[in-house]
Amino acid sequence: PTRYQQIAAQLEQELRTQYRCGDYLPSEQQLAERYQVNRHTLRRAVDQLVERGWLQRRHGVGILVLMRPYDYPLHANTRFSQNLFEQGSHPTS
Repeated sequence: PTRYQQIAAQLEQELRTQYRCGDYLPSEQQLAERYQVNRHTLRRAVDQLVERGWLQRRHGVGILVLMRPYDYPLHANTRFSQNLFEQGSHPTS
């Protein structure tokens, strides 16, 4: 994987474990310094996560963490509610 893909994977893991919906990431400059890359490389990593639905750019405000996308396997033995519970959601009917 390229450097920006590695950063995107690391950021995604952080989003899963350290951030909540509505949080903002540190500034692009701070993230670029943390990962020791230029801002262009950092932006490419963030762009991947925006495309996947993890983040939203807010001009003049920052990078907003959205609700975590759900992984839902489609096969005969899948239990919808149980799958959501395992991902931290609490579905109701």
